Amino acid sequence: MEKAQEISKKLNVECDASFSSRWLHKFKLRHGITGKTVSGESGDVDCETVNDWIENQLPNLIKGYKQKDIFNADETGLFYNLLPPKTLAIKSDTCHGGKKSKVRLTVLLCANADGSEKLPLLIIGK
Repeated sequence: MEKAQEISKKLNVECDASFSSRWLHKFKLRHGITGKTVSGESGDVDCETVNDWIENQLPNLIKGYKQKDIFNADETGLFYNLLPPKTLAIKSDTCHGGKKSKVRLTVLLCANADGSEKLPLLIIGK
């Protein structure tokens, strides 16, 4: 909406449009623009295996421990230069992403089962 106002000013077009969210919605309908997710990899998880683990193996593993003494740690990547996975495009267009930035921070996070302790343990930059 801001870009539409900026363009109308640069073109010296007198416009009565208020460039509201309703205007934006109608503009997208008029020009066939829709939000799309850029396709990528999809992860499949075998739900049967997960349910079996939760019901049968996990209770035996944590038996005898208090919630505050059960910890989980996992790493995650923080891609701060990565383009968003969604974009606006014409309905008939296909969306393909470009080369993805690999600049990231790897963060190791840890928390206990009752949530009383939450710790960032390690940060590695690449």
